[in-house]
Amino acid sequence: MSQPQTFIFPAFKEAPTAHHLCLQLCGMADTIDANDIIYLQSEVNYTRIFLRDGKSYLASKTLKHFNGILATPEFVRIHKSFLVNRTQVLCTTSDYVQLQNGATLPISRRQRRMLRKNRTLVKTWPVSNSIKQA
Repeated sequence: MSQPQTFIFPAFKEAPTAHHLCLQLCGMADTIDANDIIYLQSEVNYTRIFLRDGKSYLASKTLKHFNGILATPEFVRIHKSFLVNRTQVLCTTSDYVQLQNGATLPISRRQRRMLRKNRTLVKTWPVSNSIKQA
């Protein structure tokens, strides 16, 4: 009986993994890169996901579910109905956030206080007083 051979595997360097969402679309599983998401909007027990390419998907999960999955500094809850990708914010006022796709979303009073308290989030967003609600 021969001795078992030992193999030495090359060192494995883990690359930082990108966040992906796995959604059930038309009966098939599909993945969406989190960097492609502009914002998520609550529709009662469903969530509409808006992407950079102009597409939107309706998922049968709540916004709270996606808030837990996308619990990174890149995603900020600005309202009970909106979760925003911070990299897609064009400018903000005390009441609204304007996104790069042209959407204007409201900031709730409670979240406004939280954003003011946490100055690191506010500093990354350029502030503008000239947002017109569409």
